[in-house]
Amino acid sequence: MMTPTRSGSHGQLFAELLRREISNRYVGSVFGGVWAVMQPLFQLAIYSFVFRVIFAVRFPELEQHSFTTFVACALWPWMAFQEGLQRGTHAIAGNASLIKKVAFRRELLVLAAVCAIFLVHLAGFAVVLAGLLAIGEPIHLAALPVVLLGWAVMFVFSCGLAFFTASLQVFLKDVEHVLAPVLMVMFYATPVLYPLSRVPAPYDSLMALNPAAHVLEDIRAALMRGEWAVGELAVLFALALCVAAGCKLIFNRLAPYFEDFA
Repeated sequence: MMTPTRSGSHGQLFAELLRREISNRYVGSVFGGVWAVMQPLFQLAIYSFVFRVIFAVRFPELEQHSFTTFVACALWPWMAFQEGLQRGTHAIAGNASLIKKVAFRRELLVLAAVCAIFLVHLAGFAVVLAGLLAIGEPIHLAALPVVLLGWAVMFVFSCGLAFFTASLQVFLKDVEHVLAPVLMVMFYATPVLYPLSRVPAPYDSLMALNPAAHVLEDIRAALMRGEWAVGELAVLFALALCVAAGCKLIFNRLAPYFEDFA
């Protein structure tokens, strides 16, 4: 049914894989896509209570904004990156039966998995921004093009790394298990719950090497202060493309062996 016979059918196949990824994510779920918003909201509520109420965290970067807004601006793009990478890692091994029966471009499975996660979380992000505006938080909607550019950078990074981890997962079955704690460490090493400026030396130099740190800081600056860090995001987008290209080369080299080991 989904066997592509011409290059023009790749778009139709991708659309079908994307639809399947989104629908399968909520099979058996009573509330469907509501959980895509509720899970990060619960997480945001916990962070807000712990850091705002218990630890009474305050720093100048908040300005007239609440700590909840500060975290929300960075949490959703990070969650999209993290879940996209995790779903993309399982895309090849999890579709072993399809790979062995149908001839098609294997990278479409990875792209569909990551793209589905980003679309769902981007929709949730829009709902959260609308909610913040409704309660009177000063969000700079004029800077949304910069925010979308930041999301695009995170998407390309997630896709690129997923090409690499998905190809390894076929041969090394514990890659997805190793990835979970690595992403947990990356989460706390990325300024989601705190601004990068609050990291003391010499750790600030190390954390500055994390591209996600700069992307999330730029997204937050755009929404909270209306800043347009287009130059930095353009450089990071180019870097993400280079990373994705390198990971795709590895994926292409290993793809001929997927049918035998998946």
